[in-house]
Amino acid sequence: MHVAACVQAVKLARLRGAAGEDHAVHAALDWAHADSIIRRQPVDVLVVDPQFGEPAGIERIRAARQRYGALPMVVYSALTAQTMRSLVELGAEGMGQIVLYGLDDDPQHLRSMLELQPGILLSEQLLAAIGRGVRRVPARVAAVIERAIRNPTLFRSVGDLTAGSGVPRRSLYRHFERAGLASPRELLAGARSLRAYALLRIPGHSLELTATRLRFSDVDAMAEAMKSVIGMTPGRVRNLVAPEDFVRMLAGHLLPDPAALRHEAQEPDGPSHRSGWNVP
Repeated sequence: MHVAACVQAVKLARLRGAAGEDHAVHAALDWAHADSIIRRQPVDVLVVDPQFGEPAGIERIRAARQRYGALPMVVYSALTAQTMRSLVELGAEGMGQIVLYGLDDDPQHLRSMLELQPGILLSEQLLAAIGRGVRRVPARVAAVIERAIRNPTLFRSVGDLTAGSGVPRRSLYRHFERAGLASPRELLAGARSLRAYALLRIPGHSLELTATRLRFSDVDAMAEAMKSVIGMTPGRVRNLVAPEDFVRMLAGHLLPDPAALRHEAQEPDGPSHRSGWNVP
C-alpha cells in the first residue's frame, strides 16, 4: 500500500512506524508536493493534518477532498483548543476517519485505520482476480491499470490512460484485447463502479454524494456505468450483493473466461449469463 502523508514531522514518524516495511509512506513537503505525489505514485490513502503546511487549517483538506474525489482520506490530528473546531467541522462534513495524535494512534490501530479504508481491500482483491490478464500486458500498461483501479478518479477518460501508459490509444486497446481484458473504457467504468460500491456501503453515503466524489456528472451516469459492468443499479447492488460477490462479478466482466465465451458463441440464441454486460 502507498500512503501520501500531509502531516507534521512528529506524526510522520509515528505513521512510518505503523506502516512498517510492508507499506510505503510518501511524505509531502507542502500541498503542491502532495499533488505531485498523488499523480506520480499509486497512492491508496491520503493522511492529512489540520496543522500541516502554511497557512495551516482545514481549507486545504477540503480542497484536497474535492480535488481527489474517491481517494480514501484519514485525518491525523492532535486534540488541542486550536484543532477542536476543525475536527468537529470535518466530522460534520463526513470525515469519519479521524486519528488523534497521542491518544488513539498506537501502531496497531493506526495501521488498521490505513489498511481498512473503503475500497482498498476490494481494489487489491480485484487486481488479484484479474492478475492473469494484467500480467500479459507490458509493464507500463500494467502499472496504469493498477493505478486506475486503486485511484479511479485520477483517470477521467481513455485518453488519460493512454497518457499514463505512454502508448498510443490504438496500441492500448490492442494490448487489452491480446491479454483477454475488457476494453480500457470498461476498465474505467469498472474501477469507478468498484469504488462507488465501497463508498455506498458506508452509512450515510447517498447516491448523490457518491456520484459527486467519483466525478460522475450525475447519479444517472453512475447508474449507467454500474449497469454496464455488473448489470444492476447502485441501489440494488448496495442492498443485494456481498463484497466478495461484487469483486467476482466485476472480475468476470473485466477478464471474461474464454471457455464461457466459446460456449456462448456456440449457443447464440441461448440466454446470456452476463445480462447487462458489454464485453467487447
